[in-house]
Amino acid sequence: MFVKTLDLVSFRNHDHLSMTFGEDMYRLIGPNGLGKTNFLEGIYVAMTGRSFRTHALKEVITFGAEYSYLASTIHIDTFDHKLQLTIKDDGKYYLRDNNPIKRAKDYGRGLGVVVFEPKHLQMVQGSPSGRRNFLDEMLRMTSPAYDESYSGYYHVLYQRNYVLRKLKEPSLLDVYDRRLSTYAAVLLKERLKFLKRMAPGVSKYYEAISGDRESLEVRYKASFPVTRIEALEEEFYESLKLSRESDRERGRTGIGPHLDDLSFLLDGVEAKKYASTGQIRSIVLALKCLEIERIGDFLGSDPVVLLDDVLSELDEMRRDVLLSEIKGQCFITSAEEIGSLKEKSTAIDLNK
Repeated sequence: MFVKTLDLVSFRNHDHLSMTFGEDMYRLIGPNGLGKTNFLEGIYVAMTGRSFRTHALKEVITFGAEYSYLASTIHIDTFDHKLQLTIKDDGKYYLRDNNPIKRAKDYGRGLGVVVFEPKHLQMVQGSPSGRRNFLDEMLRMTSPAYDESYSGYYHVLYQRNYVLRKLKEPSLLDVYDRRLSTYAAVLLKERLKFLKRMAPGVSKYYEAISGDRESLEVRYKASFPVTRIEALEEEFYESLKLSRESDRERGRTGIGPHLDDLSFLLDGVEAKKYASTGQIRSIVLALKCLEIERIGDFLGSDPVVLLDDVLSELDEMRRDVLLSEIKGQCFITSAEEIGSLKEKSTAIDLNK
């Protein structure tokens, strides 16, 4: 698949941008403030109805404008999908192939896009939220059941936390705990199933990228005791009941998939504590290569790849491995020209 046309109106610092593309690699070179990341964000929002930079989509509206409008044509196989999204302070309005769509997940269904930005290089050593986001983004694109339960889980979590902070009503917690447990069980089962499937692939990529012979293992760290996968829903419900008192004191839910984590081990040793900078970057690169591969396999079409000022953070060998894994359309931003990228890509001028 590839982005064939893109129109951005009152999106961030772009008053009106209209472009046409082929199934190629494109580069945007220039200083900060040019709007390079905003342009990549525009592609992402146009394809998914969500942003990789903010949960409040109305933030993309140009200051002083009443709305932001995005229109794109996404080519898949032999068909062109027409997408339109209008973002206002009071809501979002989606059209796909001229049909009104109520939810972002239906608007972007079947479309694949992968983002790689400098903050992802901190995935191994950074906060747990970055590692959860990696899992969530991939699973939301490749598992409709996960995407549906993800939305349901966070909706109920918000309601439960409100009860804990404001109402202090135990009877309501019974209702929310049951609903939260149902969604949590789906999320955890899908995550564990995915990690089992991804193990051979991530090891393969790590060895190819690093040249090292260490075995790379990814482990899931649940925030509550998990003893039987088939009884996850009930186990989580019982754990929620046991944590109610402490949750009421904190005013928030202290266990669940929203607090779970991943750990990465090289030959059984935790990478977060002991791995070198080169090993850390090889792990992250292996994960991103796997993400590109898995999404492409699931959709049956290579995803669009957005590389936001990340190639300058990688040495030549790791850059070459990453670029070799990208089979479809790719957009790359950088402050400066990078090596042989000129020969492999087409330049984009945002000032035209």
